[in-house]
Amino acid sequence: MTKITVNGREIDADPKKPLIAACHSNHVEVPHYCYHPGLEPVGSCRICQVEVQQGTGPARVMVACRTFPAEGMVVQTESTKAHDTRRECLEFLLKNHPLDCPICDKAGECDLQDYTYSEGQGEGRTHEPRRKLEKRKSLGDVIVLDEERCILCSRCVRFFEEVTKKPQLTVADLGSRSTIATFADRPLTGNYQGNIADLCPVGALTLSKFRFQARVWNLVKMASTCAECSRGCSTTVEVLRGGEVKRFRPRENAEVNKWWLCDTGRFAFGPVNAKPRLDGSHNRASLAQLCNLLAQDAGALIVASPFCTQEEGAALLEFVRERGAKALFLSPAPNALKDDLLHTGDPCPNRRGLTELGFAPLAPSEIGSPRTLVLVGERSAELAGAALAMAQRVALFDTQASSAPNVALCIGVATHVEKSGTWINVDGKKGVLGAAKPPPNAVRPLPNLLTELAALLRAQPAPR
Repeated sequence: MTKITVNGREIDADPKKPLIAACHSNHVEVPHYCYHPGLEPVGSCRICQVEVQQGTGPARVMVACRTFPAEGMVVQTESTKAHDTRRECLEFLLKNHPLDCPICDKAGECDLQDYTYSEGQGEGRTHEPRRKLEKRKSLGDVIVLDEERCILCSRCVRFFEEVTKKPQLTVADLGSRSTIATFADRPLTGNYQGNIADLCPVGALTLSKFRFQARVWNLVKMASTCAECSRGCSTTVEVLRGGEVKRFRPRENAEVNKWWLCDTGRFAFGPVNAKPRLDGSHNRASLAQLCNLLAQDAGALIVASPFCTQEEGAALLEFVRERGAKALFLSPAPNALKDDLLHTGDPCPNRRGLTELGFAPLAPSEIGSPRTLVLVGERSAELAGAALAMAQRVALFDTQASSAPNVALCIGVATHVEKSGTWINVDGKKGVLGAAKPPPNAVRPLPNLLTELAALLRAQPAPR
């Protein structure tokens, strides 16, 4: 590590990382647009300029994303020269930027808004009209581009070049005519397009499925974990006023997904927003009915959903062992989404966690035709598929009811965005679930339901 002084405070800096990284890791704010810790720095936006002095030479204003720490370097991020230079850069960036903040999806989380306010760059000195560029330009089925908002930071271009390794965007034309474009105007492809909307600092790249859906300050945000494969990417769940989930966004986790999220996980709103939902108003009667079914069938097959958390799995494990049954979880076949970046192709988010608890995988085709089948947990009926019809009678702990004629009862449980708990991903890393919204009326935690069911079974009179 290298010793440098930032704003009068000596800090340790990694000489292999740019100066801006040292500042940010030590809670020193340096504005930036083109810089991103997951991409190679290019120094194109020039907003990250700070005053740097080395040795006996005079202090100079330099871009922090292309300057690397050196022993004894003295850095001032709040000097008059640094702020003046940033204001000059902002004046150029705002020269052609539209005044459409009231309708922009990025309003409320826009770096251009924030830095313009913090630097006091409230007006420009030019009177020429803003350049007219294409608005609402579709780049495929995921991204909509508003060209006039773009500040050419090139983050989106570099993402496809450096992260997915499949270049799809470029800075087309020259000078004031430069715009972001796809090669030969072909639509974007792949399972990681949504990341460029996260990367865009100014709202030029927007998600077609989120566009004009919500104001960000009305979204309740909760740290959670993606449910769409066994990678367990760290996410943020964003809910509009306690109602529908409007966004899943990646949450930085260097050990799992870094800064990225696949589009499959990003747009997985269907299962968590599906209506109608099972509430808990009939759970007590349903538990009593299930108690009678289990009392009549000592060999009932009880199978967990791979969406069960470690806490739910532990409660279910205790329940099935008390009955002398085998602990099993549904293990559907891998899908075709596996790639070399994040997606594992395994639709079981807690496969490793349940396996470590002592559950054995059970493919839907292996369910057979039991007299009584009890499926426990979110999406269990969906994952069982056609195998559901093979059982003589079925009891469901799920989020939606099933209309299959052999389903005797349904008991409502919470989705993964409505409960707290833990999943363990394919590499053994823990992923935390946070309750971003309340479950439907009277829906109780699954461990509580299992405890009540076990008590009902113990109270059953011994068979004669």
